[in-house]
Amino acid sequence: MGADELLDCAAADARSLLAAAGTRWDLPVPHCPEWDVAELVRHQGSIFAWMAAIVTGRQRVSRPGMAPAPASPADLPDWYLGNLDLALEVLGSADPESATWTFSSTGDQRVAWWQRRLAVEVGIHRFDVQHAVAVDGSQPAPLDGGVAAAGIGEFVIEFLPGLLAQAASTDLHGTLHLHATDGPAEWSINLDAGGVAEPRHANADTAIRGTRSDLLLWLTNRAPADSLEVFGRPELAASWKQLRR
Repeated sequence: MGADELLDCAAADARSLLAAAGTRWDLPVPHCPEWDVAELVRHQGSIFAWMAAIVTGRQRVSRPGMAPAPASPADLPDWYLGNLDLALEVLGSADPESATWTFSSTGDQRVAWWQRRLAVEVGIHRFDVQHAVAVDGSQPAPLDGGVAAAGIGEFVIEFLPGLLAQAASTDLHGTLHLHATDGPAEWSINLDAGGVAEPRHANADTAIRGTRSDLLLWLTNRAPADSLEVFGRPELAASWKQLRR
């Protein structure tokens, strides 16, 4: 998925997030239990400004040192949209292959890393807010398939090894195969080798099949239990929640 497509999806998801948030600022966000909807919007708007500052200066920027978000929910929409527009302009005008600081665990120091991170982060948090405000059995929209595929790759390469190193469960072992049912995304992961992941088909102790959106939501502990097919060791899937980030 190219930079323009990622940023187009980020823009759409960011605006959908705000539209959903404006219906109930005070609702708790089940997938982010430390926040209500207003606080999630403050977080996401601050992330927009932080990413823009990093790519503008091409060096690390301290988030605590940046201007705080508005305290009043009435002031959040204009502030949030202003930061969104800034992030889209800065990240959209930069060469994806140009160098910048990132917090990549693999040493990827390219603007492309931030373009993907923006799309994945805001897509997941859009889902979180729509889930928080859902009424009458309505469901949040799934993530864009291309964004979800990018997010799966990001998660298993950038984040999973560090999360496994902190895990306490002995059930998180063996091999895991992720297989998307709606488009390209397939990963073989060796949990006993620290989470080494390869984008290929392979037999595994546990296999999990689902849409690209549901696979990413499962990896980040958001997918409903009945949205996936699990083959092999069900205890691995049951223990995954400890890796919440």
